[in-house]
Amino acid sequence: MRQTIFITVLGHFGAAFAALCMPPFYAHILKQNFSSQALIMAGWYFTLPTLAAAISNPLWGKLADRIGIRASLIRAHWGLCLSFIITGMARTPWEFAFGLTLQGLLGGTFAASNAFLASLLPSKRLTTFLSVMQGSARTALFAGPAIIGLFSDGQNLLHIFFYLAIFPGLAGLVLYFLPARAGVQPDSDSSDNSEVSNNTPSNSIQTGTLNASSLYRFQALFTIGTVLTYPYFVIDLAQRLAIPASLAGTLFGLPHALFLLLAWPLGRHVNFSNAQTALARFSALTCAGLLLQVLANNLPALITGRILMGVGMTGAYLAINTLAASTTRQASAGQHFGKLEGANKWGAVLAGILASGLATSMSYTAPIWLACALLAGLSIFIESKRL
Repeated sequence: MRQTIFITVLGHFGAAFAALCMPPFYAHILKQNFSSQALIMAGWYFTLPTLAAAISNPLWGKLADRIGIRASLIRAHWGLCLSFIITGMARTPWEFAFGLTLQGLLGGTFAASNAFLASLLPSKRLTTFLSVMQGSARTALFAGPAIIGLFSDGQNLLHIFFYLAIFPGLAGLVLYFLPARAGVQPDSDSSDNSEVSNNTPSNSIQTGTLNASSLYRFQALFTIGTVLTYPYFVIDLAQRLAIPASLAGTLFGLPHALFLLLAWPLGRHVNFSNAQTALARFSALTCAGLLLQVLANNLPALITGRILMGVGMTGAYLAINTLAASTTRQASAGQHFGKLEGANKWGAVLAGILASGLATSMSYTAPIWLACALLAGLSIFIESKRL
């Protein structure tokens, strides 16, 4: 069991590292390998894998419940491996776009890994490992671009996709040869089993009125509220506060770094009985952090806002993970996590479209104001439903 869980988490980190390390270098790849006119498409290339994943993840999740969660996870790793190889072979901008689209269509390792863990673990331990998976993705988000950046001088970055294909390919191979495990292992504390059972229907929760469908909507709204602030963060700081890109990049990563520092201590205070309340209040704290950032006229105020946002995001994700574990039923775990990740991807796609429209028609701060409104509304709505 421990070996299987370790390989699952490590495999996800490898896949996340491979998928997240390259997007910041898409413009560089287009300039290196194709005509300069292709640079105008760089922004759309960020959206392609996310849009494809938003469409495919729920479908893969439904299939996983039929063919088996383990088989679905192996498929996701090998699908990502194949798509990386095809991307690395691109000779035109359209072939490059095709390869990126395949990464979204054939991948889905995050949802597949979560569903596989749900087939092995009871609710309490599943909540913990869902947070570990979040930390895995955020560690990859930091480490990946930094490491690839070391090879950006004198190296054709398009060819790095061939090397990146090794990570998901090897993960799928190791999972294939691991012995299959059947059934969910019981909690060590029987009281946890009485609180939330893995036989709990996927559209009900014992700790309030929240159901799985509402959780998907809340996931999408929270994603929109946070991702809205991503695309124009660096250029906004350069215009408003004259902050250089190097420092802005560090400030961008600050909330994500806080997740790695705070997930464990905060996670001890988020449980099945208070997860719904925690989601509302940490969403409000994220909103407060964004509000302070958009009003900031100096660096200390901006940093304080980023810290508040980081604490709020961490707590909200922990609450979402807890609610996801509470609404999981083993027989439909693939579909459940496929829909949850699909909601996350659709939220990211919509956020990118809204941010582009608002920034170009109004100002670089307009997406942040909309994000504040959405997160405040989400918090108020959840609190009202709870009461």
